[in-house]
Amino acid sequence: MTNEKTLEIIKSYIDDIKEFQNNPECSYEKKQHIKKALEAYETLFEDAKKGKLDPDVLHENITSFMYMLQ
Repeated sequence: MTNEKTLEIIKSYIDDIKEFQNNPECSYEKKQHIKKALEAYETLFEDAKKGKLDPDVLHENITSFMYMLQ
């Protein structure tokens, strides 16, 4: 998979996390956890776009986080 495709997938996961954060069934504590993770992933996504971070590493990490949210 190309880096561009990997970045597209990561961006879609970030968008999914944003939606999940707005879920009214989430506790305040869980929303805070998601907010912190989202801030980190957005920063790492920018680093990956600039070539400072391997997109595959970020993809693995964010995929694990998405799994944990389920």
